[in-house]
Amino acid sequence: MIKKSIIFAAAFSFLWSTVLCATEANTVSATINVGVTPAGIAVTPNNLFAYVANNNNYSIPGANTVSVLNLTNNTVETTIFDISFNEPYTVTINASGTKAYVTNSNSTTVTIIDIATNTVIGTIGGFDGPSGLVISHDGNFAYVNNYGGPGGVGSGNGTTVRVVNLLSNTIVGPPITVGLAPASLAITPDGAFVYVINYVDGNPGTGTISVIQTSNNTVVDTIGGFSGPFAIAITPNGRYAYVTNFGSNNFSPVGNTVSVVDLQSNTVIATITVGTQPSGIAITPDGSLAYVSIYNTLYVGPDFNGLTAGPGTVKIIDTQTNQVIPPTIAVGLSPDAIAISPNGAFAYVTNYTSNTVSVIPLQTFRIVAQGCKTKTKFATQIDLINELTWTVSGVSLPVIYSIYRDNALTDLAGTVRASQPLAFLDHNRHPNVIYTYYIVGTNASGITSNPVEITVSQKCTH
Repeated sequence: MIKKSIIFAAAFSFLWSTVLCATEANTVSATINVGVTPAGIAVTPNNLFAYVANNNNYSIPGANTVSVLNLTNNTVETTIFDISFNEPYTVTINASGTKAYVTNSNSTTVTIIDIATNTVIGTIGGFDGPSGLVISHDGNFAYVNNYGGPGGVGSGNGTTVRVVNLLSNTIVGPPITVGLAPASLAITPDGAFVYVINYVDGNPGTGTISVIQTSNNTVVDTIGGFSGPFAIAITPNGRYAYVTNFGSNNFSPVGNTVSVVDLQSNTVIATITVGTQPSGIAITPDGSLAYVSIYNTLYVGPDFNGLTAGPGTVKIIDTQTNQVIPPTIAVGLSPDAIAISPNGAFAYVTNYTSNTVSVIPLQTFRIVAQGCKTKTKFATQIDLINELTWTVSGVSLPVIYSIYRDNALTDLAGTVRASQPLAFLDHNRHPNVIYTYYIVGTNASGITSNPVEITVSQKCTH
């Protein structure tokens, strides 16, 4: 592993309670205390639980654990202790949600957890400082990267990936030679390739990606130009990979970018500046956004002393434009890994120095709105009306929409329930005035969208 030093009649009432209990998307809604220096995290396919590898960077006796989080109430369901845990670093859950595989970065093993009972049911041996695991498309094989550990070539000196038969829980075939210090890996959605990021020495441009073809378990390409690559995520369509450039493990030089790799040509096509020491990365199930944890932990004194965690954040990348978009999300200290629930409703961030997990509700729907001016003539007056209409797409759609006249969301013009036509008429407006409105959707989980701004200046054409 790459060591990181520490330092809402009844229906109406229901809708309104949802609004009152609403939580804004892309803000931290809960913080869960877990074990010592949490690193990897994975969410079960049913979205109900998360497993956190507590890396125990302090080497405290008995603190090598895995925390099981109940995501319904955001509490620790149980803590798993086992003698096989040795600086547990990542957790990978199989597609059926029956087993969790924990890499023990300070040893030679992977621990297997039965999710039904939350007990350790076995280990797989023969690795060297394993720091990541992915499972093949058919679920029969796993690929484990050997970063290097104390019982082998030493931390950061590994150069191999091993293939594991998950039916027999044994290593099969010869080692696959990749680059120096393979830090993490990801498998394409079709299972055809495994992309292994090689940290190398953390200096600018020295990091690489080894591309393993799973049909014959050979390296078929090498991609260069990364700077201390630390985590990788592949878009659901299998077209692109996003790689965090953490920088040096000695915290100088510092990385601050995410590289975008075209997986058809295996070339870097964009470099996005995100912040100091981008660490974990995860992509929403629809592929539209990438969430990046910004570790931001640096030496404040000369000669590499006084390592101090600055404000931890999560940045959001729009994968259509490859631009960072607001907001910046404040989380705990030294945010490390990030996982998004399979339903796309929440992101979970492990805060390495804070010993916590931050829970971030995500916006699972998109509102597209427009507005125009119309009027109704009466015998004695004319009613000038601003007409707003909108459409919504996605999952977990809003149950109610709130329309505001100000961007501070204090001047509520009205609400529209999802069972009604998606339109709002604001009467008795003034002529020759340009109006701006903000629509916020709230779904049944109480997650509110970012405000959608609508400017009304033109006459309606219908």
